[in-house]
Amino acid sequence: MRNKKTRAAVSLVLGLLLLFALVPAAWGEEEAVSAGPSYADPSVIPSNGTEGWPLLEDTYSDYFCVMDADTGTILAEKGMDTETPPASLTKILTCLVALKYGDLDQQVTMSETGVEYAISGSSNLYTQVGEVFTLRDMLYGMMLKSANDIATEIGVAVGGTLEHFLEMMNEEAEALGCTHSYFANACGMPNEAHHSSAHDLALISKAALENDLFREIVHTKVYTIPATNMNEERTFQNHHKFLVTEEYAYDGIIGGKTGYTDLAGSCLATYVERDGRTVIVIALHCMGMDNCLNDTRRLCNYGLGEFRSVTIPNVTDEIVSGGTLTLPNDASFEQCEVSSSSAAQEDGSELVTGTYYWHGREVGTMVTKKLPAVSSAAEAAQESAAEGGETEEGAAASPDKDAASAGAKGSANGENPGSGAVRSSQDGSLVRTIFIIGGILLAIILILLIVSIHLRRERNRRRRRNQRAEDERRRKQD
Repeated sequence: MRNKKTRAAVSLVLGLLLLFALVPAAWGEEEAVSAGPSYADPSVIPSNGTEGWPLLEDTYSDYFCVMDADTGTILAEKGMDTETPPASLTKILTCLVALKYGDLDQQVTMSETGVEYAISGSSNLYTQVGEVFTLRDMLYGMMLKSANDIATEIGVAVGGTLEHFLEMMNEEAEALGCTHSYFANACGMPNEAHHSSAHDLALISKAALENDLFREIVHTKVYTIPATNMNEERTFQNHHKFLVTEEYAYDGIIGGKTGYTDLAGSCLATYVERDGRTVIVIALHCMGMDNCLNDTRRLCNYGLGEFRSVTIPNVTDEIVSGGTLTLPNDASFEQCEVSSSSAAQEDGSELVTGTYYWHGREVGTMVTKKLPAVSSAAEAAQESAAEGGETEEGAAASPDKDAASAGAKGSANGENPGSGAVRSSQDGSLVRTIFIIGGILLAIILILLIVSIHLRRERNRRRRRNQRAEDERRRKQD
């Protein structure tokens, strides 16, 4: 009896093992691959914990952010919201605010406020009080030579006072969505209150890259400021080695900004583009610029090589902004999910914001404008007016009117941007779930059937043994 129970238990265990073997196969899990590069733990680089997202090894830089400049998608990051001194990467925001509010042809006279930052041993143009530059020349001197005296005087010229310019800088950063920054000077010199983060600097860079002159400035290899009223002409070279050296030359480099202080370490902002895509890489707090450059090269290769742009399909409403997603090369739009919100407008239209996710990671947004639905009475009035005196021009315009009406009806139905494709993805997920559950139930049924057959055979054997024993007992009695 004990042996029979043991055999039944063994059969049950074997059946359960079969079930557990079937479940991963049903979910489509891949077999473990052979050992390769040692990728960073997800606690260090969070994107390494997202299924299907391209993996990254750790970096020398303590903090970094890789952003798609077109969609704003964060492709990878490491401590990107950690507050840290940004050193001369501060000048990216100084340049952005100056381009936005300054007059490029303005004649700027150096004041004591600016010249105070012409400190020996720091990066500057050794300007003098009373020396005159154009604001345009000063922007090149600030971004290529990283001159602290020039950056500070730009603030005085554009803001009226340095204090007011710093208020403008912090307001601009806040408007761009920066939540871990405070700028206490215009150049990045050490200050206990002065800090930013890799993410914030990527947001600032994204806005700056929308300005053509900013792109032109950071892409310039060598610039000459003409002779001033107090000095001869000055010629200087861009500090970013991707742009000006053979050793670090990078295909697709737009430009960027270097930075260093003892507290900030080596810092580097880099902008690259290839095949219609632009990627921003911010690397901060690194031991040595060569290490920072090597980190940046790997991160640029990652951002440009592992991802692609995907246009959101089946959009019938007017696109106000967005409409493109950044996905891993082997991912598809059908795998995305969308979260939508809407806001009514004064003209009766509706702005619908769709935020798209791939395996839980945000990959892009789209804002569309839904026109107000035309009432039945209004439609009847329009049809009556058309029948009363339709011209050739009106007849030609009729198809467009019908298309607009159809679009308005679609809007009235409350459809989300790109919702058809997303619903298709949801339907596919439901089918896969049903298939998986059915497979599990089938496995359970097979296990129960095996156990039942086994028990029935045991009962038959026991019955036959009992019968033989009974027949033997009767023979002995006879």
